Amino acid sequence: IERPVESRDLFWTGYRKPALMLQLLRFDVLGRERFDDAFRTYIRAWAFRHPTPADFFRVMRDASGVDLDWFWREWIFTTARLDQAVDSVAPRDGGGTNVYLRNREAMVMPAELKLTYADGTGETVRLPVDMWNLGQAFTYRVENTKRVTAVEIDPRHVLPDIARANNTWPRP
Repeated sequence: IERPVESRDLFWTGYRKPALMLQLLRFDVLGRERFDDAFRTYIRAWAFRHPTPADFFRVMRDASGVDLDWFWREWIFTTARLDQAVDSVAPRDGGGTNVYLRNREAMVMPAELKLTYADGTGETVRLPVDMWNLGQAFTYRVENTKRVTAVEIDPRHVLPDIARANNTWPRP
């Protein structure tokens, strides 16, 4: 049975989006410990009272010590979508590699990169949301001299990226 469009939209905006938002805030933006401490503070401050969303935003900011305006704007006040992409990878003169990333939609989130090297080793790098402050393009500089053979953004597939086909280099 196919549900009407309004029902699907309500299911996403009323149930799935808030759950995903809190999960990403806990595990990928603040970290488990910082989120849990801030959330406990919120519960203590507002138990048996009637908080507004602004009260939640304020307590989470103050208790965590992290400015989350960008997060609330993207998740609550807009219908922005996320599409982070690996545009290309190029060696630099003198060693190292440039990984060219692009944010192709309006939503911003921190990024996680999985780098694979020619010798079979690899590493995962976490990049802060601040990297998007100067625009929709960002160049991550790999400083070691190993040759990069593959790059994947969001390797754990935790972000609500709308176009995963552009998340890897080289493209399949």
